[in-house]
Amino acid sequence: MNETELACRKGSNARFVRLIRQDDGTIRMETQDLGGAAIAGEDEYEFWVTVAPDELATLAFELLRERFAGRLDAVDAFRDWCKAHAIAHKFDNWI
Repeated sequence: MNETELACRKGSNARFVRLIRQDDGTIRMETQDLGGAAIAGEDEYEFWVTVAPDELATLAFELLRERFAGRLDAVDAFRDWCKAHAIAHKFDNWI
């Protein structure tokens, strides 16, 4: 399992946002509110969104579309982004 913290607010209204890749390939983004940030009179409140492995291609397509739409350098930028994040990819061209 891989996990990374996306955002954090400490203090009396604490909030933690994490992104998790579970062993089965599921992606989960979750939030934990503590103290004054929690709701319903509780000291802690958690909520999350999960995306099953069979939906990851659709998720990737939509995220890439949003990130690179309107950019004439999209292919170069995507290639560079893959390199920077050690994502296996193939760059090819036709002359």
